[in-house]
Amino acid sequence: MYLECQLVFKNYKPLKLEKGMFFITEVMGINLIKQLEQVPFNQEEFIQLNGYPVEPYIIDINDITEGDEDDAIVATPDQIGWFDEGEHSDELSDISLKNINQILEQFDGWVDLEMTETEDNEFIPLLYNNKVTIRLVEDYDNDDWDDDIDEEPIDNNDDYNAIY
Repeated sequence: MYLECQLVFKNYKPLKLEKGMFFITEVMGINLIKQLEQVPFNQEEFIQLNGYPVEPYIIDINDITEGDEDDAIVATPDQIGWFDEGEHSDELSDISLKNINQILEQFDGWVDLEMTETEDNEFIPLLYNNKVTIRLVEDYDNDDWDDDIDEEPIDNNDDYNAIY
């Protein structure tokens, strides 16, 4: 069973920048994720220009209470790992930066998360090798979809997603 959840990103303050860290950037009014390819010489200046790095979380917005988003977390950064391509494929792949940016650009962060039901009739994420499986939302209803139909999609190739 899949449950509709949202992929969100939270800033954190690292001791130092490292290759592979994610940063949010705005491209043509859309927040996308870029990955640090090499550590900049002046890390403080880099953070002033780009902000602190971010980590992905998956939350169930139905569980947010009084603005406490931590209660709604259903998958932490170390658990986000598998991507289901959909009906045309029966294999899971590691989630890529391209997948993440597609989710942000086309689905406003909404994903379907594979869940299992416990004996207490609660739904929890189904883990394979300690990672959750996500797929694109099947019944996504974006009111702006018709308005965007003539726009060129943003090119999310690997070179575009790297910074520095």
